[in-house]
Amino acid sequence: MLNRPSHAHVFLGGPIVGDSRRVGLAVAALALAVGLRAQDTGLEEGKFSVPDRIARMISPEYRKLDGARHRLEAALLELPSAPQNEQSARIGWKVFGFGDALPVRQWVEIDLGSAQAIDAIALIPVDAPTNSASEPGVGFPRRFRVELEDDGGSLAVIADFTGADFPNPGILPVLLPARGTMARRVRVVMSKPWGRNQYYTYALGEIMVLNGNRNLATGLTGVTVRTSGSLESAPAWSRENLIDGQSTVGAPLRKSGNKLAHGWQSAQFPSPTAVAWAQIDLGEIRRFDEVRLLPTKLTHYSVHQGYGFPGKIRVEVADDAAFVSSRVLADWTARVLDNPAFNPVTVPGDGIPARYVRVTATELWPRAENAWVFALAELQVYQGDKNVAFRAPVTASGAPTGESSNFRPDYLTDGMRGALELIEWPVWLGMLSRRRELLYEIAGVRARQAEIQPGLVRVLGWTLSSVVTLVVAGAILAFYRARRAQSLAVAALQRRIAGDLHDEIGSNLASIAMLSELGERQDVVGAARDLGEIRRLAKESSAAMRDLVWLIQPGPHDAPRLADRLRAAARRLLSGLEWQFEISGMDAAPSLDVQRHLLLALKEMLHNVLRHAGARQVEIHLTVRAGQFTLEVRDDGRGFDVSGPGGGHGFTSLRHRATLLQGQFTLESRPGHGTRVALTGLLRTAGEPTLRETK
Repeated sequence: MLNRPSHAHVFLGGPIVGDSRRVGLAVAALALAVGLRAQDTGLEEGKFSVPDRIARMISPEYRKLDGARHRLEAALLELPSAPQNEQSARIGWKVFGFGDALPVRQWVEIDLGSAQAIDAIALIPVDAPTNSASEPGVGFPRRFRVELEDDGGSLAVIADFTGADFPNPGILPVLLPARGTMARRVRVVMSKPWGRNQYYTYALGEIMVLNGNRNLATGLTGVTVRTSGSLESAPAWSRENLIDGQSTVGAPLRKSGNKLAHGWQSAQFPSPTAVAWAQIDLGEIRRFDEVRLLPTKLTHYSVHQGYGFPGKIRVEVADDAAFVSSRVLADWTARVLDNPAFNPVTVPGDGIPARYVRVTATELWPRAENAWVFALAELQVYQGDKNVAFRAPVTASGAPTGESSNFRPDYLTDGMRGALELIEWPVWLGMLSRRRELLYEIAGVRARQAEIQPGLVRVLGWTLSSVVTLVVAGAILAFYRARRAQSLAVAALQRRIAGDLHDEIGSNLASIAMLSELGERQDVVGAARDLGEIRRLAKESSAAMRDLVWLIQPGPHDAPRLADRLRAAARRLLSGLEWQFEISGMDAAPSLDVQRHLLLALKEMLHNVLRHAGARQVEIHLTVRAGQFTLEVRDDGRGFDVSGPGGGHGFTSLRHRATLLQGQFTLESRPGHGTRVALTGLLRTAGEPTLRETK
């Protein structure tokens, strides 16, 4: 704790530092400590890192890496966010083992039944717990290759990641281009499993085989899947889950400015066995390839299930609206269809010609107690790459009812799910796969930046020690220069106060001496008059001395005390007159030199009122605003013509003060209408000393 004197001391120009040499040595020691600490290996390796802004200044490589990272992050903002996990109870396919129990080589093969043009293969990871880990991408193979085989047995390798570990994709898909290769079989051959703590596994959520806007793995009849091994634990794990269309990515959606449109919903029934249906009219008989049913997503009813998706369902087509003669595309009325969560359910059409497509529910979804419904977000019918059901007319059983206006029959073909717009698989998967690649690149840049951090810490340590040493030396030099400048400013203020003493007190004392000498020579009557003048001058001298002493004496010189001093001067000088004094906006005290000018200017203004105005009432206003003050004095005296001979020449001192205070002096008067004088200036002028206090 610092020892402080018991009495307040005011220094014009600030407190003198007791031991500047000790301060300089302490700061220099701190600089040396910074330099030595920067060489500590433990500090370099994780306890300290150079901020990005400084690292860019030090290292050209870091600056280049940081620029690349910013460009990658900007590109990332243009892509959709990773989808929330829309995975159903059907997670995917998995094999696992502990230690050496899992054969390293595993494979998965999808047979399309015939050769098809394949544009791309999408591998979708899973997000499921294991006995030793729970994270997105668990089980995704670390090394693998993807092969395409035609009917003749010829192989085309479209991706080979067997030479190095593949970065775990997390929840995002891996899209591999095939460029229209004709193939019947898609095979993923894996040679290094995902592992942790002696637990090793391969796992995939879905394998999508893209042709245009279609996923052939779900859109063709007769597609089969074979694996070298499989944990068959339905519904969560099964080889058949690889081609069921259900995965973490859900449906292909993007943000839209359209209004909220949940889809279509049937009336509410008191029994789950009620029958409800909806159908669309394609406008003409068409040969279409597949039908997609997209569940509604209302998470305030169910977080993990598609809202309103029925347990038993049938999809059929017909050429007539009454479905007198229909053909069934898919029938799940004999067994319960697992709720697909928020994934589309794809039904192969195989080119069957029809005009009408109907979806019938025979076991409804439990919306609430004794309330059963059937709801769908969208019904799509694809002919090649085009959804020919878009904006098609919708007819439904029963009255068109729903939870709100966000359910309507025409919303079943509007291309929306909620507030999101449906897009095509290649676009959606391409953007998500690109997002995965950008995240990997950003991680690589950050890893390289972390590698060069220790070297930057060493450079910064030596630089800081040198810079701080120079700064300390400069600070000491600046301190002494500032002390020199403040000493000069204090001397100037002292000279001004001495001038004030000479002008006010010296002049008065000279007048007193002269009057005393005259009094010795005059009669009693004249002597009495001179003695009265001597008494007046003595009082003024005493008051002036008190004011000047107040300016330089120890103690606070804050705004309230300045206001009291100004009011006291007015009270003393305007005795016998009616007067008022208003002060506004002076929350903080002006500098000491400005206080001196204010006090002396006010006294000079009031002296002029007393000597020349013949006034009965005087108004004084001191206003402070935006770092400036305005001192204004008004009287109701006789006034004078400021443009006449000698008009305003008696205010030379006030004009000079205005110049010193970087303000202006204003004089307004007319004969018989009184006088107004105003002085403006800065609350603190450049180069003047500040007032500081110690206790």
